Amino acid sequence: MAIDLVITQKGLFKKPLTKELLAPAGLRVGHWNQAGVLDPDWYPYPSGLVLCDPVQPGRGCYVQAAPGEKNTVSIRQTLPCTPGDLELLYGLVENICRFWKTDRFTQDGEERTLQDIPSMKAAQNRAGVGLLKEMAERWQADGGGVLTGAVFPLYLEPETVERLKTGDLDFFQTYLAQKQQGDWYYAKPNFFRDKNGAGILGVYAITEEVGSILPLKPFVPPLYSVLLQNFSLEDSQITNWLVSLNRVWEENGEMKGNTLGYMPFAQFAQKVRLDRCPRFDHKHVYVEVKDLSEVLS
Repeated sequence: MAIDLVITQKGLFKKPLTKELLAPAGLRVGHWNQAGVLDPDWYPYPSGLVLCDPVQPGRGCYVQAAPGEKNTVSIRQTLPCTPGDLELLYGLVENICRFWKTDRFTQDGEERTLQDIPSMKAAQNRAGVGLLKEMAERWQADGGGVLTGAVFPLYLEPETVERLKTGDLDFFQTYLAQKQQGDWYYAKPNFFRDKNGAGILGVYAITEEVGSILPLKPFVPPLYSVLLQNFSLEDSQITNWLVSLNRVWEENGEMKGNTLGYMPFAQFAQKVRLDRCPRFDHKHVYVEVKDLSEVLS
């Protein structure tokens, strides 16, 4: 479920879009990686650009256009979204339309005008209550779910799902903002064939003195199969889960780093007491290791 908007520039003499119009100052900008995590980046990136408000990073706004574009911009907003998401979305639409000197755009295939935006936002917020209830009820029936956010995917706690069943959009916005702020590194697994080619290794990376979000137990993120073409891998196929232990430092004005070693995930979890670390969501915790030498000893 999503809102799909298209803005088209008319006329003979067309103005190219600027970077500042596509990603206004103050917004977080990047693209979603294979785990659904926002990696800071700019164009060129073939799958598009993600924008969000750094203060209230809801679900993110997805834009397909590059600086220099003169014809068409496509924008998608995943539903259900927060009221803040809608403000960002339609603010972007208004800015681009005015730059291209048009008051018209299409939403879900229907032509709209800038004057329609206030009533459209109100209607979307009303509809969002029902969509949120429906999604939460589905998560509860399935025993859990993953919500794609602007910055991080979130594996929802049962108590959060229960609250979302009320359709409380203000709580939804507050929850997403709370979980997606800060400079935490979201550890995602990479997969490799082992040396003899018979097994598959799943490897998470941890860097000394870097606050990270790590799963309590390793797993193949379901978003991999959505975001990576032809990707199909199940937890049962992973023959060994490892943690790569890394250290970085500055030397003569340059950042350097090296890998101190590898450790079975279960052993690492026991060493750093993952089960006692603060919770991030239903499947993940916050962890920061000050000295990896102690972990390796």
